[in-house]
Amino acid sequence: MVSSEDIRSAAEAELYELSMPGRLVGRAVIDGGARIVGIVRSIRVALPDLRVELIVKGLDVEFPVDVKNVSAVGNVVQLQNTIKDADVVELHDVARLRKELWEEIRSYVVGK
Repeated sequence: MVSSEDIRSAAEAELYELSMPGRLVGRAVIDGGARIVGIVRSIRVALPDLRVELIVKGLDVEFPVDVKNVSAVGNVVQLQNTIKDADVVELHDVARLRKELWEEIRSYVVGK
């Protein structure tokens, strides 16, 4: 018999964009305390309960953010809540995180 947890995990997909920064992937994420906490690494979609999360890549940490906590999307992604477990990311770190993410995405596509 398959547990409900196995069914949920089998129905998850992680989405990336093939440009950097994309419409969401690679955009800086600012929390409710006006701190840059990372960049959007990917978008995770889970079915059948339809849960959508942004996976945020920070300094030595990755964490999910429910899209219900997103207040605005433009040049940055603004969150409603404050993220206490993430360090503040400086602007030069945003460029480094984007480069790391782009190399990771490229390795998925190219296979290297």
